[in-house]
Amino acid sequence: MKEVDLSREMVLITVIGQKGMDSGLVGRKKVFYPDGEAGEISTLPWLEAGVSRLARDTLEKGVFTVADLTDPEQPDRSVTLMADPYLPPPELVILGGGHIALHLARVGKMLGYLVTVADDRPDFASPARFPEADRVVCCDFTRITERLTFGPRSSVVIVTRGHRHDLDCLRQVIGRPVAYLGMIGSRRKIRQVRQQLAEEGVPERQLDAVHMPIGLDIGAQTPAEIAVSIAAELIMERRGGAARPLRECPPGAGSGTAAGDSEMPSAVYREILKEAVKSSGGEVPAALATIVRTRGSTPRKAGARMLVYRDGRAVGTIGGGCGESGVRREAFNAMDEGTPRLYKVALDADTAAGEGMACGGAMEVFIEPAGMLAGVFGRGENIESR
Repeated sequence: MKEVDLSREMVLITVIGQKGMDSGLVGRKKVFYPDGEAGEISTLPWLEAGVSRLARDTLEKGVFTVADLTDPEQPDRSVTLMADPYLPPPELVILGGGHIALHLARVGKMLGYLVTVADDRPDFASPARFPEADRVVCCDFTRITERLTFGPRSSVVIVTRGHRHDLDCLRQVIGRPVAYLGMIGSRRKIRQVRQQLAEEGVPERQLDAVHMPIGLDIGAQTPAEIAVSIAAELIMERRGGAARPLRECPPGAGSGTAAGDSEMPSAVYREILKEAVKSSGGEVPAALATIVRTRGSTPRKAGARMLVYRDGRAVGTIGGGCGESGVRREAFNAMDEGTPRLYKVALDADTAAGEGMACGGAMEVFIEPAGMLAGVFGRGENIESR
């Protein structure tokens, strides 16, 4: 009985296409953890080496990727691989439990963060005050690092009740390898903070890396508006947006640049994978559909996925409408035939108009019976997913 730990950071590599190859590789999988791997796609050295490189690169970048690998000795032989990262959810650490923190905790949870709130006042560091938070910590601001850890997936927002406490927090976090660090404050306060920390020996590059004043300029005044301004900057940093009105952006803008045409990993997709693994050993057949490429205007991008059950249930979505209906039908065929396939959805102008869309696009969706996951994950008898 194989234990499946879906709480760990990992990359799932799947063959979604092949050319000039003798064996049927489509659907084969291999899972990579930072400290090991499971499964085998082939015994071909060039292919296994390429798969390993792709997995390491995907773990580092954390972005859904589709790549082609070609046999260096026989260029007419190639495979197409889907690299699907499953990463721990990002963490939003809010230092300060005041009015801005109240709204930011709610918005942060909506954005998929694990939310931690810390304050030195018991009345403000209360789970009852922050029901949306995953963790609420009461501690002195000068001892934050004794209670909290900060890493590459941590976004830290400093919004305490006063200048001294803000500075105490910033001293402890600045220079750490966090995804984002921002501090609230007026222009005058920020100048004073920069000068004081520079005199204490903090390098200028570390000071420049802090978002202060925090947030985007949207004219925010109320605590709720300021929280939205901060959240907007967090999104911009994660997605690579330009923080400009879309009407002023060139065609094709608006989806960010950090992840290109791919969706960012989320806890929702981890849950879909968990359900797919469970269904591989269940009584009701299921098929997993994953968008691998898109062109033009589509409601979802590469990396979005949906689990379709034989009884008609579904978990997740690839955008709805007739495109999703077609994928559902093809998912039933995949279950009946027991074979994976690449399905193309064309949302041309007529189709888009029928769906109430302003324009059309196209996407390729890889659909596979959920049972194919058993090769690397077992039949889902024991699953850890936190």
